[in-house]
Amino acid sequence: MADQPTGRILIIDDSEHNRYLLERQLCRHGHTVVTAIHGRQGLEYVQQQPFDVILLDLMMPEMDGFTVLSYLKRDPQTRHIPVIVISAIDEIEDVVRCIEAGAEDYLTKPINTILLHAKINASLERKWLRDQEQAHLTAMRYELELGRRMQVDFLPATLPQISGWEITAAFVPAREVAGDFYDAFILPNQQLVCLLGDVCDKGVGAALFMALTRSLLRAFIEQTVL
Repeated sequence: MADQPTGRILIIDDSEHNRYLLERQLCRHGHTVVTAIHGRQGLEYVQQQPFDVILLDLMMPEMDGFTVLSYLKRDPQTRHIPVIVISAIDEIEDVVRCIEAGAEDYLTKPINTILLHAKINASLERKWLRDQEQAHLTAMRYELELGRRMQVDFLPATLPQISGWEITAAFVPAREVAGDFYDAFILPNQQLVCLLGDVCDKGVGAALFMALTRSLLRAFIEQTVL
């Protein structure tokens, strides 16, 4: 049991007896459980705190499970939470309707506890993988943004102004961060130097190589002239 994933689970069911049985079963397996007595309360809880899995009953007063599921899957903040529908209704049309609406799975009452825990564990593992993927993408976007800012800082803010000449430049990277670069500056002897580089590959590594190459070229040219 220690190797099984655990998480925060929200039970939305109007039956006190069902909530009690589910909560007791889940707590035995190390999960943190919150219960809601109807759909509206369940949606309020989801907006207030994070959950890893939602167990959702279909037939409830005030707001039925179909409506709750629809709200959850329309909201970008909650659409990723796995929802396992638990209902006494075993009509195939309702099962298909829930799956098409975005439910992770469908269980009928009375609940087979072994099957319930297996589906919860599978849902937790899939959510964990998704969360890891999203964290990785966020880190990549942050790294690319740092690289982009670094690249912009190394490109010349202004270009030399020479009488009778107009010097302009346009830089449009194919991705967020490219390795290509340009530079233009006037030496102490009034000679104009223009640099244009095409660095292989894209991304932060190429941008770092670009910055190093540009700095070395500037230093070499200025030392040679002096």
